[in-house]
Amino acid sequence: MKFMLSALAALTVSLVSAQDFNTSAPFVLKVTGSTANVTGQYLGACHAGAAIEQLCLSGTDVPTSNYGTFKLNVSTSAGGDYETGPLVWELPVGSINVSEGLQLSQTLYSNLAVPLFEPSTSSDYVGFDEDDKLFIYSGSYDESTFVPGVYPTAVTQEPLYHWYTCYTYATGYYYNALAWVTSGKPVNPTCTAVNVTRVFI
Repeated sequence: MKFMLSALAALTVSLVSAQDFNTSAPFVLKVTGSTANVTGQYLGACHAGAAIEQLCLSGTDVPTSNYGTFKLNVSTSAGGDYETGPLVWELPVGSINVSEGLQLSQTLYSNLAVPLFEPSTSSDYVGFDEDDKLFIYSGSYDESTFVPGVYPTAVTQEPLYHWYTCYTYATGYYYNALAWVTSGKPVNPTCTAVNVTRVFI
């Protein structure tokens, strides 16, 4: 345990030094969708392995513990119309909190990517629009317009909102949790399209 604590603390220092961030005020994440059993629920960090958490549906009561509290580490070099950066959750380890960034984990046989919080030197960037809805920017190039042998032209990146709640099996755990659909209709029939809204606390 002492070794894990030291390793996580060292990793936290390296993450901070590797990139300059402005950390937002804490907030909760509220889900809205087309089904009554999803709308109004909040997302919370749920155990998915050693120092790994998913974003699970956690009920309609506003979370009062750190398991439902998140922050956005805004990159000082971020471009676009909205601020972006790693969505972070703080893992309590002994007397300190270790900041874990969100990463999207995907298997090659599915078009679902599962958001996971875990200690790492890299994280996926997300943002919140003017309505505080969670999004991921589209790519700098539109592959649907590619022509053989012609170098592609960069396009304006647009916010994408491909969020769903689905029963997911990731890292050996089966949860009703947030997922990202990379394209098309989700292959998982339990998925419900949702929006995820930030509410500052």
